[in-house]
Amino acid sequence: MEKRYKAYNGFANLFWGIISVFLLGVVIHRMRQGESVWIAAIYFAFTIIFILSTTIKEYAVTELNFLEIRFVLKLFSKNRRIAIGDIIGLQKLKRNQLRIDKVRGFEILSIKDSDMDALISELKDRNPRIRIAGEDD
Repeated sequence: MEKRYKAYNGFANLFWGIISVFLLGVVIHRMRQGESVWIAAIYFAFTIIFILSTTIKEYAVTELNFLEIRFVLKLFSKNRRIAIGDIIGLQKLKRNQLRIDKVRGFEILSIKDSDMDALISELKDRNPRIRIAGEDD
């Protein structure tokens, strides 16, 4: 059975929202002035598509022991997988950030506060060799 955990996108969505509102304002302004709106409309459409394709929707722990990072729209990016067997350590960086140390390198995930402990316990259950920073063995 697959378990899903919500991603926390925070200021990234706010930043892209401000840009899209600004570009929508430019499109409306150009329409009122009687100017060509095609370039501004294309910029606005690209901004919306880019927002949806780079926003992480959720993290899922699959039946095949992968931590899968899923995006809202899979146009510019595809879902990434992290093998749970390759995870050697976990560390909470901030209240919504989790650092996953892998055999080669690391990943930093932004997870909702309410899902953080559930994800850590699920990963620890699937791979008991995972060390959690701050715990004494």
